[in-house]
Amino acid sequence: METEILKVENLKVNYGAIKAVKGISFYVEKGSIVTMIGSNGAGKSTTLGAISGLIRPVSGTVVFRERNITRLGAARTSKIGVSLVPEGRRIFPNLSVKENLLMGAYNRKDKEEIQSNFETVFALFPRLEERLKQPGGTLSGGEQQMLAIGRSLMANPDLIMMDEPSLGLAPIVVEEVFDAIQTLNRKGVTILLVEQNAAKALEISKYAYVLETGKVTLEGPADELLESEDVRKVYLGI
Repeated sequence: METEILKVENLKVNYGAIKAVKGISFYVEKGSIVTMIGSNGAGKSTTLGAISGLIRPVSGTVVFRERNITRLGAARTSKIGVSLVPEGRRIFPNLSVKENLLMGAYNRKDKEEIQSNFETVFALFPRLEERLKQPGGTLSGGEQQMLAIGRSLMANPDLIMMDEPSLGLAPIVVEEVFDAIQTLNRKGVTILLVEQNAAKALEISKYAYVLETGKVTLEGPADELLESEDVRKVYLGI
């Protein structure tokens, strides 16, 4: 039986007087793809930031593999197996593709395992291997997204959180990115996905949460939400 790898309880995050996340609770099963959908400003990115240690919550708990990581900080959270692919890719434009990838492994000393992760990245995204010496900033938008995902893989994570991985990409590249997400999942990586392409995200996910103004307003198996009239009308434009 699958067990939960991540459990978030009553998480609250404020930006000054603005209550961005208002006490949300959810969990992610080990080995699954879970998606969060919601309009801009719903609190999705803030939630990922709080889980990864980049943002300090006002209250609530984040538990990863039965360990409370709420106040662990980004560097230590990454070290124990949680990786974030941020919105907008945020690669290092002046560093080469190889240097960008190595930045994902900066916490690690196991050289043989790092080499194995390189091979995993190149199997997933062969174009990155062809462009190893190119500066990241010279890559296309789709290639930069592949690089951002590849960099997160170099940390050898058990959980990868992806924030809007298809944003701004051509439809054919979106397909590639979603194929890569499913391939990673089949290799045993658990994925928490925040995605504006709600239909595509729900298609590949096991479970889903709908966020509105900092609260979870709906949740359930992804295939059921895909058929929900409210979800179809508001988020799928159907």
